[in-house]
Amino acid sequence: MRHSGFSRISIFVAASIAVASAASPASAASPSPSETQQLLREAASACKRGEFYEYLDAFIASQAVRARYRDVPSEPFRIGKVDFTYVDPASVALSNPDPGKRFRELAIDVTDLPGKGRRLTYQPGIFRDDGEGDSRVLVRRTGKPSSYDFAWKNGCWRLGKAGK
Repeated sequence: MRHSGFSRISIFVAASIAVASAASPASAASPSPSETQQLLREAASACKRGEFYEYLDAFIASQAVRARYRDVPSEPFRIGKVDFTYVDPASVALSNPDPGKRFRELAIDVTDLPGKGRRLTYQPGIFRDDGEGDSRVLVRRTGKPSSYDFAWKNGCWRLGKAGK
């Protein structure tokens, strides 16, 4: 799935930062001030253009973006991204010490809500390589779905509700 202007490397670096933040806030290395500012600019630009997936990439990659664009109390954001794959951040942290262990991939569905809002539903899944080398195909969903609701307020999406 290609929804962003990020390069493959910048997504991996940003996702690694996001994953580290979600999995272990105390030990996570913070993104540099310039990376943080770039992700904040990318989120604002995506909002101006109405590009939810680009906004979501910045939201996932940056604690600063999540802090700016949320209306609910802070809690770990349970979606990370490695390359073009949505992942469970905790599973990536567990798989990092063991390169043979694959992290848990997430199936993502985005649906429209009233007033330009979006519901992001995510659920663990089993995926296979699509043969093109840069994306994976969902074979089946596993586990229970969870969701995040993003309301459209003041010209951008804001995380307004996290549900199970």
